[in-house]
Amino acid sequence: MKTIQFRTDDLTQYTVNIHQITCMFSVEESKGTWIYLSCGTRLKTLFTIDIIWEMIHNA
Repeated sequence: MKTIQFRTDDLTQYTVNIHQITCMFSVEESKGTWIYLSCGTRLKTLFTIDIIWEMIHNA
């Protein structure tokens, strides 16, 4: 099981199975990325989408 770890804008740390990620897009109003999961949850990370892609490819 490949996972990535990140913090959201409320500083909660998450570990997410990369197979549960259904959609990602950059946050326009601030630096960060929205990650949508297959369970319906959406998380706003503190990382840019480029960093998230790198984390997924290195998992």
